[in-house]
Amino acid sequence: MNTRFRLPILLTTLALVCSPVFAQGTKPAPKTQKPPAKAAPATKKPAAAAPAAPAPPPPPADVRYKTRYTTGAETTESVTFITSERERYELGDIVLIKQRDQKRNVQISRSASSYVIVPDSAPAPAAAAAAAPGVVNVTVSIVDLGDRKDVFGQTARRVRTVMQREPQPGACDQSKALTQTDAWYIDVPKVMAAAPDTSKAAPASGCADEIKISETGDATLIGFPIGYTTTLTDLVDKEAKPVESSMEVTEFEVLKLDAALFDIPAGLTAAADPREFTKTISDANEAKLARGAADTVAPPKKPGVMRVGVPEVTNKTKESADTRALRTRIISELEQQKIEAVPMAAGSAAELDARAKELGVDFLLLSEITELKVSKPGGFTKVMKATAKEEARDITEAKLNVQLVPVGGKPRLSKNASGKDGGVGLKTGLKVAKFAGKVYLKFYMGGMMAGQLSAFSSMQMMNMGGMGSMGSMMPMGSGGGMDRTAGAANYVMQQVMMGATAGSQNGPSFDAALEDAIEDAGKDVVESIKKAAPARK
Repeated sequence: MNTRFRLPILLTTLALVCSPVFAQGTKPAPKTQKPPAKAAPATKKPAAAAPAAPAPPPPPADVRYKTRYTTGAETTESVTFITSERERYELGDIVLIKQRDQKRNVQISRSASSYVIVPDSAPAPAAAAAAAPGVVNVTVSIVDLGDRKDVFGQTARRVRTVMQREPQPGACDQSKALTQTDAWYIDVPKVMAAAPDTSKAAPASGCADEIKISETGDATLIGFPIGYTTTLTDLVDKEAKPVESSMEVTEFEVLKLDAALFDIPAGLTAAADPREFTKTISDANEAKLARGAADTVAPPKKPGVMRVGVPEVTNKTKESADTRALRTRIISELEQQKIEAVPMAAGSAAELDARAKELGVDFLLLSEITELKVSKPGGFTKVMKATAKEEARDITEAKLNVQLVPVGGKPRLSKNASGKDGGVGLKTGLKVAKFAGKVYLKFYMGGMMAGQLSAFSSMQMMNMGGMGSMGSMMPMGSGGGMDRTAGAANYVMQQVMMGATAGSQNGPSFDAALEDAIEDAGKDVVESIKKAAPARK
């Protein structure tokens, strides 16, 4: 082989021997160093248990609903809030909070920034002297009319209930009434069924007659009323027209309510008792009247309408009388005759004329108590009262001077009226209760003109001397058919009456005698106003 080819071939051979490909078949020399010992596997800790999923919160069960009550032209709206332990009712200016967990009720006046606490065990309002109890039979008929409709996500059923009140001989309250109710019910919300309304109304007249109820029909149909129309017929007074009232639930929802709704708000002043609370409200309202602010006293006057201003009644006697409540009774009497009347604070002739012009008043109706007298019953009256199972109450007499005066002018009418109480029968008891109910609620609850609880007041009057409670107009089936808001309004009314009359409990009540005097004067006053109306259009 040529020497010049020998060197490249040698170099190529060496390259192949040393290349990785060529060396794959060659076993590596054994290692003399032992591999490090493997570490023992660490002991595994048991995995921590996953936290249990929190239980889902219970579905909301509190209830809020809004109601509208209508009696004639009078309408009242209210809002109700109910939880398992507490309830709140907003009735015009007044808020009633029932704290069942503390066994007490709280009444709040928003306009007077005041409140009063009344224990559940508080005594009922003072009534007329109680007579010996008798028996009153009440028959209740419940009929499913078969109609159904969807309301607030539930199925409502239509039920007609007829109640007839029939007093037996010896009953102290001899009023007879027929009540017919056409109502729509849904099932009672769970929170309300768990905490039924157990409030009871005091007898309106002092009577403690035993009420015996006989019931036909399926009482389980009676649930939570979402609307009803009630017609009450007086079976004693044949000339009286049936009175119709209605209720409608305009809003209803199940939700979780804020606990603060059921506590006493900060910044309010506590009243010592219902009497002081009622006086605080009355004083606050009177301050508004004294300022003469038309927007807080009366709505804009309609063209061609006669408006009468009624200042606080003046008492020239030494006896005690609630002159503000009496003013409200006079206004109520005028309104029943379709005459527009507005309350006014007491003042001088010049002050009254100035306020009257601001309010668009055509006439001022000035009333002055000139005599209040009390005497003991005797002779035939005493015997008759004993026969009627009534306690011998004092006989009271009242005299009023009433003047109808054009603003800035001379009296158009001046009349001396008188009234007397001390006869036999309902005049002694029921009339006093009726007077108090009509008088106190409308003004003391903050309604300067329309009366924030006017429809409630009318409903109470419908049942005065009847079953004794507005709520009782709704039958008490196993579902608890009590109209809860009406029951709350009835409670408020009782407390107001108790507070308003507390100051005269140690002396005679002239309410019924004053009622007679107002009725005596009312006819002439109304006639004079109506005669003047065409000339002033």
